[in-house]
Amino acid sequence: MSTTADQLVAAYLKRLDAELAGLPRARRREVVQEIAQHIEEARAELTTQNEAEIRNVLDRLGEPAEIAAEARERSDVQVRKPGWTEVGALIMLLAGGLILPVIGWFVGVVLLWVSDAWETRDKVIGTLLVPGGLLTPLGLVVVATSASAAPVLGIALLVALTLAPLATTAYLAWRLRQPVVALAV
Repeated sequence: MSTTADQLVAAYLKRLDAELAGLPRARRREVVQEIAQHIEEARAELTTQNEAEIRNVLDRLGEPAEIAAEARERSDVQVRKPGWTEVGALIMLLAGGLILPVIGWFVGVVLLWVSDAWETRDKVIGTLLVPGGLLTPLGLVVVATSASAAPVLGIALLVALTLAPLATTAYLAWRLRQPVVALAV
């Protein structure tokens, strides 16, 4: 067995595993093992296992994305396609208080909860982690400049309250890109 051939197979299986994200772990492992077995059977029939032959074997199997799409279809898994509701929720949760003072962030929360793109856990995180989005740290700056607060503590709190909505929005955007298991109707 050639090291290059082994590397090609390992890279192919790694791409397949990445494409199968969103499938239950057991199903993902099953698909990867099934494809690995096909590869081993095809390799056993080869007289020489050079790079070109291994590439031909992998080409005959198909692209990992295509195999993953078929596996998702058989497992009733769909990839989320974010719409205006999800994009609006992300924008309003982060900057809604600045765009529409007082009610903007609440609009983001409503959009978050009416969307079916996030799980309840994600919605709770989006709602409770630094309510008000970036308006909260801005309000803190106004209060801190008008009061004689400890400057180091105030700056640390300001940084934390600024990073938290950014991190929450990044988390929700990341979760939005994850495939979701469709519920059987």
